[in-house]
Amino acid sequence: MSISAIRTITRREVGDTLTDWRILAPMFILAFILPLLLVSASNFAIRFINDPNTVPLLVPFAMLLVGFIPASFSLITALETFVGERERNSLEALLAMPISDGELYLGKLSSALLPPLISAYTAMGVFCTALWLGYPALFARGLNAELILVVVLLITTKAIVMVASAVIISSHTTSVRAANLLASFVLLPTATIVQLEAILIIGRTERALSVLWIIVLLLSTMAIALIRTGMGAFNREEILSREHEQLNLRQVGRTWKTFFREYQPAGVAPDQYRHDRFTAGRFYRHELPALLRDYRLPLLVALIAAASGVLGGGYVGNTYRLPMLDAYLNNVGNPPLPSLGLALLIAANNIRVAALSSIFSLFVFGAFAFLVPAVAFAQIGFVASSLADRGGSWLALGHTSPLQFVLAYVLPHGMIELPAALLSAALGIRVGAALMAPPKGFTVGQNILWSLAQFAKVWIFVLIPLFVLAGLIEGLVTPQIIRALYGGA
Repeated sequence: MSISAIRTITRREVGDTLTDWRILAPMFILAFILPLLLVSASNFAIRFINDPNTVPLLVPFAMLLVGFIPASFSLITALETFVGERERNSLEALLAMPISDGELYLGKLSSALLPPLISAYTAMGVFCTALWLGYPALFARGLNAELILVVVLLITTKAIVMVASAVIISSHTTSVRAANLLASFVLLPTATIVQLEAILIIGRTERALSVLWIIVLLLSTMAIALIRTGMGAFNREEILSREHEQLNLRQVGRTWKTFFREYQPAGVAPDQYRHDRFTAGRFYRHELPALLRDYRLPLLVALIAAASGVLGGGYVGNTYRLPMLDAYLNNVGNPPLPSLGLALLIAANNIRVAALSSIFSLFVFGAFAFLVPAVAFAQIGFVASSLADRGGSWLALGHTSPLQFVLAYVLPHGMIELPAALLSAALGIRVGAALMAPPKGFTVGQNILWSLAQFAKVWIFVLIPLFVLAGLIEGLVTPQIIRALYGGA
């Protein structure tokens, strides 16, 4: 990949943007006039609120506001990257340039990102400088180095997320009107995140700042995923040949059935399948082992989630005392009465949580599926470490023994339920990753249909039976083991 080619595209696009007065005028207003107006309103706010402790809390929120408004301008410029070129009849000349698809995509992405980011940084710099010169005491009480850094990173990551999303929309739509309609799916969640950030920034507690850093990390991960998705799905030939696309549900259904009936690795086109009938024997003997081999990476990610959950839950149990969970810890050794109804309720709940988290992972790049084993194993790590912190031993049995807790509460049904949860999480992670990088020979849509077909097949013939069996053990056998080990305490 050539940096000079990306720089050429970026210089061309940014030059066109910065020479258009219809774009420069709002950028100037948002970068200079808006922050100066907010600073000039500080004196009025101080007199109106009449509370010297409240106004400083609003200063970082005002900085977030003056940075987000110019950054949101990136959504407009990014939506024009490809679909705007189509409507101006300049798309063919752009796509005919002798550069790779990746270079062209990154050049358009950076050119859509740079002007709004420069405008946002300028606005935040003008705001901080004017506040420091005009109200130095308010600046000192309202801002510090960590707050300034976290606000700048929040604005940067949100701008990248918005631009990456908008460029994907622009490269897959055929009109500016359609792109603007789809942009609401980007702007509304981003506005919701800004509201959450505002509450945390105004709160100004250590936990609030920790959550803000977590948001920065999550937005950074989302930005990388969206950029990877856009590069993987970008194809200049498809853009040139794309006209008004009609949803063909019959074709979608036929493709999904092809992937369901017969297992082939991802990337094998549907017309290359043998179109054999599905048989359970072939699935268990040949297809399931092959599928598990191909799912090595998602299974590894699910294991990392489980290990992170154990370590995180253990750390919280050793470090913090949570009064809200004392009642639960004190109830260890008092199981519910075994019953078939309890067993079926547990099985249904496990199936519901695992299935829905995997399905919704399609929209969040597998995050929900990743969280299921992380949370499940975090609960085990938390209880075990809390019992050990209360004096329990890993080498002896007893009411406060973490070893006895694992033997009684986890192992009887966990030997079946926990591996099933890991496999379910791996399937969900693969579903979420289907958007990011379709293998060679697959479109994004085919990659999604392929992952959903494998998801459905494994769930029907493997996971549902395992979850039902684990639920029966947990509802009928585990309470008996708990009573035997804890003596009915």
